[in-house]
This record gives sequence, structure tokens and C-alpha cells, in this order.
Amino acid sequence: MLETVFLGVISAGSSLLQSVTGFGFAIIMMAIMPLFLPMAHALAISTILSGILNAVILVRCWRDINLKQLWLPVCFCLCGSTFGTFLMATSPSPIYKRLLGVFLILLAIWLYFFSEKVRIRPSLASAGIAGIVSGLCGGLFSVNGPPMVLYFISVLEDKKEYLATIQCYFLINNIYLLVIRTLSGLIPSGIALSALWGLGGLLVGSFLGGKVFDKLDGKRLKSFVYLFMAFSGAWIAING
Repeated sequence: MLETVFLGVISAGSSLLQSVTGFGFAIIMMAIMPLFLPMAHALAISTILSGILNAVILVRCWRDINLKQLWLPVCFCLCGSTFGTFLMATSPSPIYKRLLGVFLILLAIWLYFFSEKVRIRPSLASAGIAGIVSGLCGGLFSVNGPPMVLYFISVLEDKKEYLATIQCYFLINNIYLLVIRTLSGLIPSGIALSALWGLGGLLVGSFLGGKVFDKLDGKRLKSFVYLFMAFSGAWIAING
């Protein structure tokens, strides 16, 4: 029972972060949930709740979606998601959990030091690379945000357009991941109660995030998240 309540608290904080910055929900959830839940449970819960959060955020900003910049990375992402989920289904291995830890550490270092210094031009090559890497990470770790954050924040200048477009991207990918994980038998039983607690926290966090979207110091919040991500990744990588 304590674990489910804790999951609700984590979900509230993670959804508040994503409502403000456009990403971060799955990163925080997958940095913490594998510490007290099996990897398969954590992946399923994160994917389900991420999709719901994307839809909740889009309710208030769907008119700002940039379809022109959306469709190409989505197509590549679905290919990467398929391959990542195929790896998880055909060769489930404890090493994936350690790889998640290493991935979180490298991701935290990249985001903290380089994410705002690197700009990407909208092209077939950049959209393809970002989409495939994003999809692969989503299929393996349920963390598909960072490559696309880097891409969309470079090609979309308007803050509202960026938020709407990236949430639509996440929603499409999460629905696709949920479908192929279900067909592959990767949705474990016994996650309903945890998912419901997570949903409650998600609704609270997204409501608060919507209120502070224009006021919160997103840069300082991101720095804290990156530091926390690195410590969580190190713990997961060491303890498996």
C-alpha cells in the first residue's frame, strides 16, 4: 500500500514537470519505479500514464500542434519503437535494467551540459535520427522524450507550439507502444491499483503544472531533475 501511495506522489511531481517543460514524466517515473517494482510493471505503468498525461495536456493546447513538423519524426519513431519492443519481447534480460541506469546517467550529463548549446536543423536526416533513437529508447526503457525534445525545441520557436507538438508526438508513440506491448504479452497483470494511484497523482500534477506554466523557473527545475536523474541512474546501474 505504501508503494502505491509513493507512486502517486512520484506521478504528481513528474506530471507537474512535464506540464511545465514539455517532457520529464517518463524519465522520473523510470528513474524511480524500477527501484521498487519489476521492470515489466514499471514499463507498462509508465507507458499507460504517459499517454494519459499527453492527452490531458493536449486538451488545452491542441490547436497549436505543428503538423508539418510532426509527421516525419513520428514515422521514424514508430520503426524504432517496434524494434525496441521486439528486443524486449524476444530477449528479455536483466541487463536492460542496468542499461537503463547507464542511459539515465549519460542522458543527465548531456541534458545538463549540452542540450541548450546544440541546435538542429529540420531535415530528413535529423528527423530520422531523432525519431529512431527516440522510438528505440521508448521501446526498451519507456523514455522516448529527450531526443525529440532536442529536435522540436530546435525547429519550433513558439513555446506553445513546441508544447503541443511534442505532446502529440508522445501521445501517438505511447498509444503505439501500448498496442504492440499488449500484442507481445508485455503488459503484466496486477498493475491496475498502482496505475490508478499514478493516475490520481498525474491529474493533480498536470493541473498544478498548467497553473505555473508561465511562472515557474523551468531552467532551475530542469537542473534539479538532471541531478536526480544521474543519482537514480547510478543506483539502478549498480544494483540492477
